Amino acid sequence: MNELDPKNPPRQEVGQGRPATSPAASFASPRTYGILVVDDEWTVRAVLSVVLREKGFALWLAANGQEAVDLYRRCHETIDVVLLDVLMPGRDGPQTLAALQEINPRVRCCFMSGDLGRYTERELRDLGAAAVIQKPFRVAEVAQMLWELASEADLSLSST
Repeated sequence: MNELDPKNPPRQEVGQGRPATSPAASFASPRTYGILVVDDEWTVRAVLSVVLREKGFALWLAANGQEAVDLYRRCHETIDVVLLDVLMPGRDGPQTLAALQEINPRVRCCFMSGDLGRYTERELRDLGAAAVIQKPFRVAEVAQMLWELASEADLSLSST
């Protein structure tokens, strides 16, 4: 595996909006689940990118709220869950979630943060978050939770 270059962090969507598959996928699913990771820290995006791809997810990476909204607008049909940092410069996580909900009112979101700022976990859940994860976290546990959230979303869509 190549070392991560801080001058050139990974930020591009995988396969131009098509899910990427991995033979090392550890979760069985009828299709590849798509995750949009939104965090202003490139190291968080880079680590999640490596681990979640190894788990068989298709990934889209955004460094801020505006990038997330632009990506989601283009690719929301293939994005099952948004993993969203709470505190970011410009549009914060809750503001970003509100913009995503304008595109898709049923967007599945999980907030992550080391500092919730002025928000409480309850407020974030009331805004529509399925979960709130405190940093630092175990990436394997986050991957399992994302798979569960994506499969729940998949089931709810197939039953409507």
